[in-house]
Amino acid sequence: MEASERVTWEDCPICRRPAAVGWVDGQAVEFDCPGGCRPGRAQLDAFAARRARPPVVWLTRI
Repeated sequence: MEASERVTWEDCPICRRPAAVGWVDGQAVEFDCPGGCRPGRAQLDAFAARRARPPVVWLTRI
């Protein structure tokens, strides 16, 4: 596996703990949750879809 270009912290879609997500070419390729969760490909793809929006959208909390 290729090393990640960058890492972000995201809420785990399963347990909601902060989890590290590794990225290559805009795709989530690694996921490390302290709870040991293993989300599916669709859940990882949701991170990329959210990141594709401008920051003002995904940083805003209602």
